[in-house]
Amino acid sequence: MRNRQNKIELLIGLRLQRMIVVCLVSIIFCAGMFTGVSAQVEPVFLYTLSNFDGPIPYNWANIHFDKQRNEIYVVDRWEGDIRIFDQNGMEIYRFGDDGRLGSLIDVAVRTDGNNFVLSRQGLKPSVLLCDFRGEPLSALELRNFPPDFLGFSPDRIAYLKEQLYLLDTTSLRIAITDTNGLFRNGYDVVSLLGIEEKKRGEADIGGFSVDREGNMLFTIPVFFSAYILSPEGQIQAFGGPGSAPGGFGVIGDIVADERGYYYVADRLKCVVDIFDKDFQFQSEFGHRGSRPDNLIGPKNLVLDAEGRL
Repeated sequence: MRNRQNKIELLIGLRLQRMIVVCLVSIIFCAGMFTGVSAQVEPVFLYTLSNFDGPIPYNWANIHFDKQRNEIYVVDRWEGDIRIFDQNGMEIYRFGDDGRLGSLIDVAVRTDGNNFVLSRQGLKPSVLLCDFRGEPLSALELRNFPPDFLGFSPDRIAYLKEQLYLLDTTSLRIAITDTNGLFRNGYDVVSLLGIEEKKRGEADIGGFSVDREGNMLFTIPVFFSAYILSPEGQIQAFGGPGSAPGGFGVIGDIVADERGYYYVADRLKCVVDIFDKDFQFQSEFGHRGSRPDNLIGPKNLVLDAEGRL
């Protein structure tokens, strides 16, 4: 019985050879979801993101969702544009392909429909506030950054409650600013995890998101682990290497839903793992193959307003 309580739908990036096909599938949780028994899930294919020419392939993309307007944003770093799709997966607008915004990296959608576009102007990172049509309104100056953030070069951006979360996946640093670019707080993941400074360049962050409480979620593939970093700087880790269900291969993105379930994309095993709020493994879905409910190298995950992933 499909109802609003036991249904969760997922928006997933699929890599086919060298292409990423973004598709929407429905994941139905079977009996046991709310009884303490491990959940079983069944993915059901719905549609791919398309325009009037058919499905749109991607080579290097980040996925985001505008929960106020039920629109999907895909940043195509290969083609250098941002496409917007409606809730049925049909393209309704694109911008950034004229080069005026620089080399596009990522985007965060504000509640009023304006966008914070992360790009590079030459070698320098840039954050631009743009309207819903991609027209620049202002440029943010990243200010008052402490000395240990010298050379900070963000390549991911998120927005929550009038704060910007900027991540440098290479140096493993996260900065929080206000919407004018003024530094408010920062976290050095290397220090928090007790990693030797000389090993800073040996690891990078594979996935990143911010939950509704302001916790920062990320993965480090070489450590086979997922992490939850609180605003107070407390960090929790879960996971470990393994080919059995619940073990990690090469992990990508991580997100959390409003019920406290965590979803982790595993690019090597071609599955999405589901963990409960206590980090206990619940189930997985996907598996490598060419059927609509299979996955090939899933990398990015995002939740929409209805709890679809």
